[in-house]
Amino acid sequence: MRRLLRSRVLIALVSVTAILLAYTWVINYLTWRKTLRTAGFVDEMRAPARGDRVLIVAPHPDDEILGCGGLIQQAVANGAEVHVVLMTNGDASELSVILEEREASWKPANMIALGRRRQEESLRALEGLGLEPGRIHFLGFPNNGLVALWRPEHWRHSDLYRSPYTEAVFSPYERAYTPHAPYCGQQVLSDLLGIMHQVRPTHIYVTHPRDIHPDHWATSSFVGYALATAAVRGSDWAETAELWGYLIHWPRFPAPRRSRLSMEVLPPPELSGEHAQWHLLPLTPEQAKRKLADIRSYRTQAPSFDRLLLAFARGNEVFERLSPTEVGPRGLAEWHMNNASRRKVAAVQVRELRLELGDDGGARALLVSAPRRMPERSYICLDLRTWDQHYIPTITTLYLRARGEVEAARMDGEPSPVAVAAEARTPGELGITRLPLPEDSLAQGSLYVTCWGSVNDRLIDSAVTSWVKLPAGLFDPVTAD
Repeated sequence: MRRLLRSRVLIALVSVTAILLAYTWVINYLTWRKTLRTAGFVDEMRAPARGDRVLIVAPHPDDEILGCGGLIQQAVANGAEVHVVLMTNGDASELSVILEEREASWKPANMIALGRRRQEESLRALEGLGLEPGRIHFLGFPNNGLVALWRPEHWRHSDLYRSPYTEAVFSPYERAYTPHAPYCGQQVLSDLLGIMHQVRPTHIYVTHPRDIHPDHWATSSFVGYALATAAVRGSDWAETAELWGYLIHWPRFPAPRRSRLSMEVLPPPELSGEHAQWHLLPLTPEQAKRKLADIRSYRTQAPSFDRLLLAFARGNEVFERLSPTEVGPRGLAEWHMNNASRRKVAAVQVRELRLELGDDGGARALLVSAPRRMPERSYICLDLRTWDQHYIPTITTLYLRARGEVEAARMDGEPSPVAVAAEARTPGELGITRLPLPEDSLAQGSLYVTCWGSVNDRLIDSAVTSWVKLPAGLFDPVTAD
């Protein structure tokens, strides 16, 4: 009798707790929705229409539907020209192999076969939305390898990256924008620039730079850098193109983790500060149902098993307008980053990044800080990209180690000849008093900044990705002492 009573009490407590949690979630959701709209952080947007040229860039097959499935439907219906770029074929999805093969058979041939199946899934879904095959571009770069291609170590054609999943250094896929594309950053930039010059987009949609999946923020970095490169080289369309970010991976986003066609998806509170530019794209019930059906069609991703996928089928989609950071004389560009890691390695989370411009136009400094002392085997990476007087990309990457040590890497593979002055201020905080930028690197008045952290060589998440525009002539070439 006592056991029965205890069981009933336990069941009652669990039920009451579940009800209270659900009630709390609903109240928080409604409060957050009202706060966003009242503060003006979220506005409604219109889909591209006839005369617009749309370029959607996704890291993996299915991301294009998760983030932009409704937008694609509306843009096509409005008569816009829509192109979709898939950076990878998603050939590193171990779960997909396990579910399909019923065993952990991760042989290179199986991973390549998975990549082909995922490619076909995107083709069918996008063609079903009205896109012609010629407007669907597969680049075929390595899944879970885009950050490696972004780094200077695998930027050149002479330093190719080998995928640990497919063991390939060249794209093994027959359908690729560049046949047998070499796995290096130069090729990624070249392919994106080629497609951009072909499409001359008026609207670009790419995964959000704050997305915590490394492939996703690396995709945003590549697209932003390609757009900035086109602008620096004088392409008029690149100066006027609208750049939008859509979010896929962020803790507790979207909430709840299930399909609710009548409910709005809202940007996370951590990403909705005073300077945020989030917009909602309302979907009709028919468009939301079609998006849900398209998500379910990606069978290799087991949508019935993964609630995250189905949670993107809502009554709207959400995008943030991404704009270059304008910096004036004596100005200060500052990015405050929130701890977004789902892993217990937040010690390398970058909290703040500042770009300071001195009174004389030549002094400059970066400040990077982490919440507390970093583990021994960790670093914070600052990646600075500019263009020389011949419009050639120039890359300088700083690796700030846990003990305050600084390594500098250049695109040419040689250590930077410019001294780096680093000052350890408080535990986990590092200041760089002089940026090791080569002469003439700021001749075009722009630079591209990316920052991230790592523990035990395991990438965490993007800290900042931004195209910074400087006033002409602000900097003269400076060499550190």
